[in-house]
Amino acid sequence: MMRHFRRTAIFCFAFVLALAPPVLARNAVPGTQFRGPSFGGALPEESFGLRVEWTRAMGSGYSNVWISDGKAVTMFSSGDVDVVAAFDLASGEEVWRYELGEMYAGHDGSDDGPIGTPTVSKDMVYVLGPSGQLVALSLADGTRKWQRELNDQNSTMPFYGYTTSPIVAGKNLIVATGGENHAVTAFDLATGEPRWTSGDDAVSYQTPMLMDLGGRQQLLTVTNHFLQGLDPASGTVLWQLQHTEGDRGDEAGHPTVLDDERFLVKYARGARLYQATEDGVEEVWRTPAFGNTYALPVSIGDHFYGFSGNVLTCVSAETGDIVWRSRDLSSFGLSAVGGTLAIVSRAGELVLVDASPEGYREVLRVPVLENGDYAIPSFADGRFVIRDLEQLAAVKVDLSLEPQVVERDTAERLRGEFGRWVASLEALPEPERQAAVDTRFATIETTPLLDKDGLAHLVWRGEADDVAVRGDFVEGGGELGLYRLEGSDLFFRTFELDPKAQYTYNLTVDFGNPQEDPGNPYSVDNGFAMSSELRMPQWPASPHLEPPADGAPRGTLDRFPFRSDILDNTREIQVWRPADYGQDTEQRYPLLVVNHGDNLVRGGLMQNVLDNLVGNSVAPVVAVFVPRLNGPEYGGPASDDYIRFLVEELLPHLDHHYLTDPTQRAIMGPGSAGVISVLAALTHPDVFQRAAVQSFYPIEPTHERLSGIISAAGQKPEMIYIVWSRHDYEFGDGGTAESASRELIGWLRDADISVVDQVADYSPGWSGWRGQYDEILPALFPLTPQE
Repeated sequence: MMRHFRRTAIFCFAFVLALAPPVLARNAVPGTQFRGPSFGGALPEESFGLRVEWTRAMGSGYSNVWISDGKAVTMFSSGDVDVVAAFDLASGEEVWRYELGEMYAGHDGSDDGPIGTPTVSKDMVYVLGPSGQLVALSLADGTRKWQRELNDQNSTMPFYGYTTSPIVAGKNLIVATGGENHAVTAFDLATGEPRWTSGDDAVSYQTPMLMDLGGRQQLLTVTNHFLQGLDPASGTVLWQLQHTEGDRGDEAGHPTVLDDERFLVKYARGARLYQATEDGVEEVWRTPAFGNTYALPVSIGDHFYGFSGNVLTCVSAETGDIVWRSRDLSSFGLSAVGGTLAIVSRAGELVLVDASPEGYREVLRVPVLENGDYAIPSFADGRFVIRDLEQLAAVKVDLSLEPQVVERDTAERLRGEFGRWVASLEALPEPERQAAVDTRFATIETTPLLDKDGLAHLVWRGEADDVAVRGDFVEGGGELGLYRLEGSDLFFRTFELDPKAQYTYNLTVDFGNPQEDPGNPYSVDNGFAMSSELRMPQWPASPHLEPPADGAPRGTLDRFPFRSDILDNTREIQVWRPADYGQDTEQRYPLLVVNHGDNLVRGGLMQNVLDNLVGNSVAPVVAVFVPRLNGPEYGGPASDDYIRFLVEELLPHLDHHYLTDPTQRAIMGPGSAGVISVLAALTHPDVFQRAAVQSFYPIEPTHERLSGIISAAGQKPEMIYIVWSRHDYEFGDGGTAESASRELIGWLRDADISVVDQVADYSPGWSGWRGQYDEILPALFPLTPQE
């Protein structure tokens, strides 16, 4: 249920296909499908302004809004149930609601509530709920006409629940169901009875699109491996091509129609244009644009517009070339209204942008919501309707108002002593600036430049047209461009940060891949990329992370594959042994079990940590590093089996092959790895006497069990060490890692379990968590005088 401006990577971005706006796709069949209807109306040609007409509170959910017959229809959670509801477009009053069933709980980075968007056709609403409820309702009053259930017999449920939107095609209601013999299923529009099934591939978060292609109506279907054209009446496969290589799948494919011969498909890492041929389609071009984003592109004229990561991008439909890119606006989605792009910024503003290949030109901007979240505008009857995870709002086009364009505040561009120096250079003629930059930086060894009062000046030097930063301190998780000192190779941007804190960040140069800051000596391996670590002036020194001095004793790291029959998988286990291991064959060593072990060896520098601390402040130990293979192992439905794997399979193996002491064990991990560590110690205190967790947060179904497990009679662990940060995770309903940690501490202390709690100033991540290991490990295994 994580929701934070440093949103964790565990939230799979592929599920965005459910979030796409119901906007008109040229040559798509209108009024019948996801992204299909125009809803009616257009923006006036004369000057106009925007006025927020109404807002109303709403429960969580990612469903967007379909407008029809004066009603705005969407889905959300309400209390402990998920609902679909219709609201009066003019007033915002709720007209009706229908309960779908028990609320779909957010997990692994997602928030609670439905994800898919309803489909309206004529006088009916067709809905697929997150748990598989396929329902036909009256648009007038929400009365149910029929309901069917998707389950493992007729579909495959994606990791984040059912997400696709139904498609109306003649007398059929078509749903991307996924699975062998039923990748796509057509139901009778009047009764809900199945009419045909087609295909064998998995479908995750994709929604088909009905369009006229090559002279006939086709159902464009993107499954995890294939792009297909189906006959919507029979399900017959008209053509098929594989869009992936080998067994690798792509869960994020969705089409945008260009004309009756061409369409674009956005995939996870970019997009491809396809063209109709006599016997199917062929790829025309591909582009890296429109990848790495929740937003689906739209086509206007001879160009596509959409986001590439956080950058608004215009691409030529003819060549696939990127025409322009702009950092003026960051969003998770956009829609097209005539020749205008409608976008909700991450700050919750509705922004209208002229869709022109000439470049970015903002037309209007008005604040609407508290934040943008995944809001995508729908437009009808002179109103934009948008929502986020907490509110629904309507914005009226008003001819009596002047256009509102928010002026950008550049007053804070130049701050501190560094800002004054830049200002002095800007007063010089441009030809003299480069020499002044060279002189100043000749004496600077490392960057960023840090002031004691919390100003951090990020700088980059080199030949480039654009440099940007993304990191923990960038609000909304987006990218911010660095300013350029014209006439020089200097790019810069200043941030006011907590002088006691630690952050991670990357730079992107000319819209390329994220890279480390070349002037920063501190970095972290995140597993998928290297990032720079920003250590503010008052961040504690971390000598335990540095490589040991030359000649200092170092431990040994063993690696071996280990098969689990309980989990039916194999993972690589790493075991660290101290330098003196085995010299005394009678000596037995305490065992430290580290969850997310591969990441903590790589990004947490645990080998350096153990080499530096064991024998100095930590008793001699053996440490085993256990990687996670599946998210549900850590706090999710597979938690109990994962703990059984540790207790019944891995630990006996280690006790047999290593000199370990089964009476002295501790288990630890950050985030979700800490959740499973706490659960293991509470359910098996005879096996794990101590535990440690950083950045604890609720994961279901484990969280709802914890208080009962803690309060139950019986043996308890000796001690649990809990750390949270002032810059830690936030999640749904205003919760934080701090509040979750404090709740856990209260439960533990009420049960007379010893707790050590620590408050830090890290940003949650491998580089932040590793800063506390010099305090956590001595608490788990203190060094006694005889050692």
